[in-house]
Amino acid sequence: MREVACVNGQFMPLAEACISVNDRGFLFGDSVYEVARTYEGRVWALDRHLERLRRSLEGIQIEGVDLNAVRANMLEAYQRSGFDNAVIYVQITRGAGPRSHVPDGPMKPTILITVRLCKGAREEQVRNGVEVILVDETRWARRDIKTTNLLPNILALQQAHARGAHEAVFVTDDGWVHEASHSNLFIVSGGVVRTPPKGPALLPGITRDLVLECARRAGIPAEELPVSREALLSADEVFLTGTSSEVLGVVRIDGQPVASGTVGPITRRLHALYQDRVAAGDDA
Repeated sequence: MREVACVNGQFMPLAEACISVNDRGFLFGDSVYEVARTYEGRVWALDRHLERLRRSLEGIQIEGVDLNAVRANMLEAYQRSGFDNAVIYVQITRGAGPRSHVPDGPMKPTILITVRLCKGAREEQVRNGVEVILVDETRWARRDIKTTNLLPNILALQQAHARGAHEAVFVTDDGWVHEASHSNLFIVSGGVVRTPPKGPALLPGITRDLVLECARRAGIPAEELPVSREALLSADEVFLTGTSSEVLGVVRIDGQPVASGTVGPITRRLHALYQDRVAAGDDA
């Protein structure tokens, strides 16, 4: 087993992968990315990830990318790695050229794919839950586009880790909560699951959508409605979703317990339902 990279269709060990110092992804963050994971030899929700990648490319107007070729290279890179459970990272930049804020004509996109071992959430985190902190919303207005411009997310997560927390949840000036630094956010109140609606304010998570579908199939009331800071702090349960972390209960916010301070029953049920869906290979 080994970490693998594919740069513009050429495969190599990850440690040997290079891009141009003139690449706009490196110079300006002029790029988008996608992260998929695998389970026991199968790339999970690949069609959904590629569709989101297509929307991101359209969102920043990168053209000339053959997503069928990207799919084929993702699968081959994964096969070459030998990992069963892996994380496949795809980054597509506008390309390389003389440093200028506005490209001088059409460019050839740079396509990077890497495969690493997936670690996922630790067993004790799933069992006992995690703590999050609240931070001010400082990001740009098109957070539905999965770009590599992640500095506010990184700083927020660094702040969380410095305080012994797992994640940072962004709160707007007017008191609305949309998502965390690298997770989607859910609350449970009165037996109803709620998550903020899709739109420019948050990334439409693949796991987010799958968990909503799991809830509705199981007859658990689930809605996509705005979540206020007050609703978050008074919720019966809070949980996060993400490609690597799956469904992860939140038991403390800024040092204060969420309800009883333990992972709630609906969170545990949704985690189990998601695991069942993975085992069944039902990612359509």
